[in-house]
Amino acid sequence: MLFSKMAAEGGGKEMNEIKTQFTTREGLYKLLSHSEYSRPNRVPFNSQGSNPVRVSFVNVNDQSGNGDRLCFNVGRELYFYIYKGVRKAVSVKRARIVELPPKLKVERWVSVEIC
Repeated sequence: MLFSKMAAEGGGKEMNEIKTQFTTREGLYKLLSHSEYSRPNRVPFNSQGSNPVRVSFVNVNDQSGNGDRLCFNVGRELYFYIYKGVRKAVSVKRARIVELPPKLKVERWVSVEIC
């Protein structure tokens, strides 16, 4: 809440800081390093079966001009990709074989339970 108070008082620089964690009603999301989320002994959040996947395409005000984001919410994990467009159209016959464009930058957010 201190961050909100400082931003309201005119501290404009705080608004441009990159967040490494944020809280929603579902829990706490925290940016993990590659070594943390790729460990082989990581316990899954939900072992009851497959989770629904929600896909969102959003545009944020980014000064670099790359404001488009493709977001996947899988259970309690949030994946987002910086979207810079596609190289060529996919034919209908090859619609099952889809590769992500090479210009996507991958970031991964993982939810952490608050106890």
